[in-house]
Amino acid sequence: MSIWSKVLDNCPGLLCCVVNLQGKLIYATHGYKIVASRIFGHQCEEGGTYPPLITELDKILHGALTSAGLGKVDAFEVAGQPRNWEVIASPLKIEPKKIAGVVIKLIQVERQDAVNNNSPVIISNPDILEAVPFRAGVVDSHGMFLSANKYLASCVRSELQGKNIFELIKPEIEADVVNVILRRTGSFECLMYDINIRENFYDEAAMTYLDEELNDEFTAEKGNPRLMKIHASPITWNAKECTMLTFEDITDYKRTHDQLRRLLTFDAHTGILNRRGIEQVISSEIGRVIQTSGQMSLIMINIDKFTGFNKNKGYMSGTRTIRNVVNNIKSFLKDKVKCVISRWQGDELLILAYCSGARAVILADEIRKNSDGIELSAGVADLTDGGYVSTSEFIGAAYDALTLAKTSGGNRTVLAGNS
Repeated sequence: MSIWSKVLDNCPGLLCCVVNLQGKLIYATHGYKIVASRIFGHQCEEGGTYPPLITELDKILHGALTSAGLGKVDAFEVAGQPRNWEVIASPLKIEPKKIAGVVIKLIQVERQDAVNNNSPVIISNPDILEAVPFRAGVVDSHGMFLSANKYLASCVRSELQGKNIFELIKPEIEADVVNVILRRTGSFECLMYDINIRENFYDEAAMTYLDEELNDEFTAEKGNPRLMKIHASPITWNAKECTMLTFEDITDYKRTHDQLRRLLTFDAHTGILNRRGIEQVISSEIGRVIQTSGQMSLIMINIDKFTGFNKNKGYMSGTRTIRNVVNNIKSFLKDKVKCVISRWQGDELLILAYCSGARAVILADEIRKNSDGIELSAGVADLTDGGYVSTSEFIGAAYDALTLAKTSGGNRTVLAGNS
């Protein structure tokens, strides 16, 4: 089972796929393949160009993917029986300004009952809320609940009627909520409290290392609160102008999106940043450190005679060795220096340390002496002393210093520019 399958297929009912910026399909859930075959006529071959750009619908989907690739969420609706399908394309961001691909999500929409921002005012009747097949409630101009259907009432532990919506959400977005309720149209996302909805479906054991690295807010709080997307539509209720709110629980979808982002920037075996992740960190930090006259060094570490671990004891022995070295480094550097640890490639680790090159050499030597008998070589580059202005130059200097340490017999540390 691939890591993509662990992330996506462990959430029942999630119909989505991931496409990279080159237009290649990386992975699609089983459910997505079935639905996409029916409504688009797609075969969804992983590694192939997606969409195939054969039909007019393909062109519309391609336009949505292009928009998402530029950082905007795009959506359109496809007619179907008995429901329509809403197609949502959203950017897969690995940091605020870095987009690695696009996630496509399919959602069934009741055609006759679908609520959108352009819908006419709904006139109340005793059964209007129970008729909509999703969580819905009616609030007055002050946000006070006048009524809630069984779907919404069943997932909130307390009685809603007479309660204000602001008691259920984080206060930071109250201004946005007030604006939506006063306009009686629009939507917003918020964390809601006191929500009684099933826990997420993810394989916690498989994804624990990811949670520990990122420590996402709602990930850590498992199910309470839940991340909700709330849509507003105008409604006349008991002869008063009110607002009907529909509640979509997007906790699991958001969590999936974050885990996809992690897959692109974290190493699956150790849980630390991978090559792509550390390059982005270094690239963003170089300018800041130079402008503030700060200190920053790179320590590149390599396990001496590593091929022997794999050759004599098997592949998993090598993997366990790398993991043990990483754990030792984490424990040793904790509280000693602010740093970011990453796996560069194979048995090479790269540490970004906020200290001088001289201090980094001392740290590298101490790491080597506390490696449980595993011989290590290290190369160190000092940003300030080296005058490096690009990420590639900075990393290249550390790599060259490591190479010199290896060719000089190994089990030693070399500082770039001091050879």
